[in-house]
Amino acid sequence: MKKLFLALAMVLVLLISGCSALSLDGSQIMSPPKATGSKAEIQKLIDKQTSGEYTLMYPKNGSKRSSIIMHNFDKDEDEEAVAFYTDKSGDHIHALFVEYTDKEYSVIDDILIEATDVDRIDFADLDGDGTHEILIGYSLSMSSQNTLSIYSYSKQITQLDISCKYSSLVTGDFTSDKREDILLLSLYSGDLAAQAKLMVYNDGSLTEIGSTELDSDITQLASAIYGQISYGTYGAILDGITSIGDYTTQVVLFDASRPSLLNPLYSFSGYSETRRTTQICSLDFNNDELIDIPICSLMMYNSDEDIDTVARRINWSNLETDTYGLVTEKSAIACFADGYLLTMPNKWSESVTARYDAQSRELKVYACSYVDGVLTKTDELLTIKAYSEAKFQKDNTEYIEFLRAGSTVYAYSIGTADHYLSITGDEISSLFRLVNQ
Repeated sequence: MKKLFLALAMVLVLLISGCSALSLDGSQIMSPPKATGSKAEIQKLIDKQTSGEYTLMYPKNGSKRSSIIMHNFDKDEDEEAVAFYTDKSGDHIHALFVEYTDKEYSVIDDILIEATDVDRIDFADLDGDGTHEILIGYSLSMSSQNTLSIYSYSKQITQLDISCKYSSLVTGDFTSDKREDILLLSLYSGDLAAQAKLMVYNDGSLTEIGSTELDSDITQLASAIYGQISYGTYGAILDGITSIGDYTTQVVLFDASRPSLLNPLYSFSGYSETRRTTQICSLDFNNDELIDIPICSLMMYNSDEDIDTVARRINWSNLETDTYGLVTEKSAIACFADGYLLTMPNKWSESVTARYDAQSRELKVYACSYVDGVLTKTDELLTIKAYSEAKFQKDNTEYIEFLRAGSTVYAYSIGTADHYLSITGDEISSLFRLVNQ
């Protein structure tokens, strides 16, 4: 079951731009799909460079996982590309830079990288000139950290005299100067401290303008993204996995008034709120352009109940940058076993609880209240049931289908329809959300 939760959480991570599972294996695909279109033309260039004897390499982390990455470096009308491969010697990784001119692709440069794996590739306007620098991270098999190299493009590829070590990184305009910065993240390893360092680019070099401590118990990052934390304030949202498998969220931002780099949820008492056994990552849950942090708990229950049947509640929360407190924006009931979230209407608030029966695949939502300190379920408001497609055809009597996804049918039954907390079938469709959407 834990593996299933992790798999579903990783799908949620991929919803956000830049938000990716940082620990996925970057091993080679045994039989990659044959490239088509522009990528097929670029693959022909690799064939020519190598006489057809090569292996494509795939970045292990980041949002760009293809062996051939298309990107418009200089913001003109045509896309350039970077392709990663090893030749038959296997001693190096090649970064093949390609441009499109005169209606055909041609090689700009073929750079050798002393590495065994490509960690990531990213693009950022570090100097504010309107064109993108190319950031390539790579690693050696015996190293616990990655190395970052940076390249610029102006009809030729120039490697900047910059080399940094990192565990992970995030790019974005942390300093609000219309230039993108690099946040280098290091996880604790032996005598290596867990910290974040903010680097800005000036006059051909990177300069550290702030650092902050990170949680030393984080063994890997499930998600590291740049986004809007509160209106007008941007930073990095880091979802980490601890040594015992819990998830936590840290937020790293730059405070220009000090000036300093801050990790407020780790530095102040609110940090413990983000620790959770539920393996789910931060995202913009309610589409308001702010990244929401999941605060997870069990729905209300009595101490003598089997907690394995108690559904989980997620309070999607924003960080208030004035107080560094967490404020709930929306709540949802989570059913990871069947792959969905049910947004709670505001009227439910603290007036409902929910139970899940794994055998019948039924999530039941009840109106409830406390009487003399004992939780009492008063009315059954709603049941959501997941079926296999074949099972639904045989047993379609009590429940109303409202969604099919793959081989799963989702159906509902309204309990006490005239209760003030009841919702309609139309509302269910708007409140229901698959974890991969």
